[in-house]
Amino acid sequence: MSCIVQKFGGTSVATLERVKHVAELIAKAHKKQSVAVVVSAMAGVTNKFVECAQSLGSCEGDPEYDSVVSSGELVTAGLMAITLKTMGLKSRSYAGWQIPIETSSRYGAAVIQSVNSENLENDLQNGVIPVICGFQGISPENKVTTLGRGGSDLTAVAISDAVKADLCEIYSDVDGVYTVDPNVYPKACRINRIHYNEMKEMAALGAKVLQEQSVDYAMKKNVRIRVASSFVENEGTIICSDVFERKFSGLAVTRNLSQFEICHSLESHLPIIKLLEQRFIRCEVPKISDSKFSILIDRQRVPLMQVLLSEENDIQSVSQEMVRKNFSRISVIGSNLSQSDSEDVISSLNKAKVEVFYCSIRKNGINLIVSTENLLKSIEILHESCRLIR
Repeated sequence: MSCIVQKFGGTSVATLERVKHVAELIAKAHKKQSVAVVVSAMAGVTNKFVECAQSLGSCEGDPEYDSVVSSGELVTAGLMAITLKTMGLKSRSYAGWQIPIETSSRYGAAVIQSVNSENLENDLQNGVIPVICGFQGISPENKVTTLGRGGSDLTAVAISDAVKADLCEIYSDVDGVYTVDPNVYPKACRINRIHYNEMKEMAALGAKVLQEQSVDYAMKKNVRIRVASSFVENEGTIICSDVFERKFSGLAVTRNLSQFEICHSLESHLPIIKLLEQRFIRCEVPKISDSKFSILIDRQRVPLMQVLLSEENDIQSVSQEMVRKNFSRISVIGSNLSQSDSEDVISSLNKAKVEVFYCSIRKNGINLIVSTENLLKSIEILHESCRLIR
């Protein structure tokens, strides 16, 4: 049975007019194959719920926090199913626990452990369009969990794997994956196809198109993804394994890095870095001594980092040193990157009198810390020197 999963982000369903427009896209796809739908909360709704919960002293790690911040998806899923029914289609909504999407008990950043596809497969076989709440799961304690920021992407990929969909389509207000955020650099180019490895690195280092966990899940399960816009008709970007990996494929940017000092009783800081990266928290390590080290981390990842480290007995203290608003991280994404590649990248910046304060190298990324005032200049230089213009 031919089947696709379509996920619609918050801007795609921000108003009732947008919900109706999306329903028309779903109906059009349903004429060709079975369709399962995953929806986010309407744009801005989750942020309001986060503010409410935090004003009462709750935060990530509290099960009730997850119940509050995940409730917007219930409204969107219900409205979408109602709209599809008024168009003469068969549809029903599902909360994450009704499927169920079973997860760990890591409230605020739960890990999917299994997805029961029985109800969804029955719906698809009978011409019913299931509309599933993104972002939600259920813990072994029978409590609502959430899948981290951007978790609806992960829901869509997991559902795609569970029902053996031919394609997982991720719709938002951007028409694909670009060589760099086009809102930052208007000359950015849309990428037609990109490998999972490169997309995962871009997501980890600042690109907001997809959640990193969703790309990691898709790569492990070989779920083919298409990123496209629900506002304009276009081909978008295909993310898969059967694509040639370029030496350089794009740039990712992170502003407003937070710097923390971590004191510990371990022989090395590396197990702590490994722990953070296992939970999809990337950081730079500019200072290291025997029993403490400093990290630079995306400000949005700070709450989860603090929860994780508070549970480790070998961590003696975690203290914020400063918010580095005057520094930004620019990451050059590619494949099989080496020390020689990093030297070439730094050289191109130095020739333009851009100082690089710190550099780290991975197989799929070269991470550079530069002054924020030189960020746009750095993007322009690297976009040209890495031949990202297509």
